[in-house]
Amino acid sequence: KALVVDDTIVYRKIVGDALNQMPGIAVVGTANNGRIALSKIKTLKPDLMTLDIEMPEMNGIELLQELQSMDTPPLVIIVSTLTHQG
Repeated sequence: KALVVDDTIVYRKIVGDALNQMPGIAVVGTANNGRIALSKIKTLKPDLMTLDIEMPEMNGIELLQELQSMDTPPLVIIVSTLTHQG
């Protein structure tokens, strides 16, 4: 079971579609920020989560910090288009 977390709907769709094509993986939910993702993790109990870093309300780094207190957090794959020049 996978959860796709990204504030951009296009990326949620692209990543979700790609994951759903992989054998043995089913996307069970999406979230557009870390706060919503945290709630969905508790109810959906995904094994895998793709995570963007830069999001409103609770960003990916803050969500990773919250996951540290969980007994069995999902495996996290960071998928981000965040770029800084300089």
